[in-house]
Amino acid sequence: MALAERLATAILLLVILVGGAVAGEAEGMLAYQRGEFEAALRELKPAAAAGSVRAQTTVGFMYATGKGVAQDAAEAMRWLGLAAAKGDAEAQHNLGYLHDAGLGVARNPAEAVKWYRLAAEQGRADARYNLGAILKDGGEGVPQDLSEAARWFRLAAEQGDAYAQLALGLLHLSGSGVAQDFTEALKWVRQAADQGYAAAQFNLARMYFEGHGVTRDEAEAVRLFELAAGQGYAPAQFNVGISYHTGRGVAPDDVEAAKWFKLAAEQGHAPAQANLGMLYDHGQGLPQDDQQAVFWYSLAANQGDVYGQYGLGAMYRNGYGVAQDDVMAYMWTSLAAQYGLPIAVKDIDTLTARMTPAEIEQARSLAIAWVQRSRGTSP
Repeated sequence: MALAERLATAILLLVILVGGAVAGEAEGMLAYQRGEFEAALRELKPAAAAGSVRAQTTVGFMYATGKGVAQDAAEAMRWLGLAAAKGDAEAQHNLGYLHDAGLGVARNPAEAVKWYRLAAEQGRADARYNLGAILKDGGEGVPQDLSEAARWFRLAAEQGDAYAQLALGLLHLSGSGVAQDFTEALKWVRQAADQGYAAAQFNLARMYFEGHGVTRDEAEAVRLFELAAGQGYAPAQFNVGISYHTGRGVAPDDVEAAKWFKLAAEQGHAPAQANLGMLYDHGQGLPQDDQQAVFWYSLAANQGDVYGQYGLGAMYRNGYGVAQDDVMAYMWTSLAAQYGLPIAVKDIDTLTARMTPAEIEQARSLAIAWVQRSRGTSP
């Protein structure tokens, strides 16, 4: 389920608090503004205990983020709950987030929806986006409602929320909950990308690559992929690598491809790991190294990447970088073959011809055990 990984920043009071401010509240907020978080907490906590909604919200935020105090989700929940019950929209949003993320309490999307909705109805863009994100996916006690999700995304998008702009654009791209409209999709995705949102830059690049709502332009796609990749966005780093490896939208350059594959692979991106293994395997863009190939193929294979599984099976079959082992070769190649990879199906035939029935049975048992482990089931 989608979740914007952000808490609403505590609102800082830039003017003198007037009309019934609790003692210590003004001093605490000014200390917070100066970044003196421990001093802020000393002033704000008594104010919060005395019933100041603003102090309760800010103290809750400080406990949630560990500003000036050890991070304590349960304390954050307590203080935010007090302010949220009094109608404070910021506290309502942050309390919804804690329920959404399962911080300090068992994850409860239905409870998160309750608090997000209260904050969203008061006009908070972040709450509107997070509410839409839960409704878009549904599950865990929340009915899926794509049209309602789109409504909340639109309200937040019109307020300039980049998360919501991308989400609304993607709904228009797929025709989920709204009419499919590539022009409308392009409008919203571009607005989010123009704010520097990496995921939006990535999706805008895909639209240029595929010609959805815009004239197909692979060079522009690569430029946008590189903007997102430069922010550390692994899927974009992988696509930049693919572009350089295949020469689509840019001159072919396996040295550049290897650089981008490695950046994504080090973040755990399985297709990048498989492709980096392939470059090491064939000595393209970096020195040929069978052991490095096995290492990266293994990481990808154990995440279920079909090309990683095939590559690892081939290394076992040929004894490159590992001891030659037909049983392990059959195990990994059969996992790739079950997805219909033609070369894997062919290699299974080759392996079958040279293995004993007992070896084949052992390999199949290993493959079944791997699938059960990956699914979290028992034999």
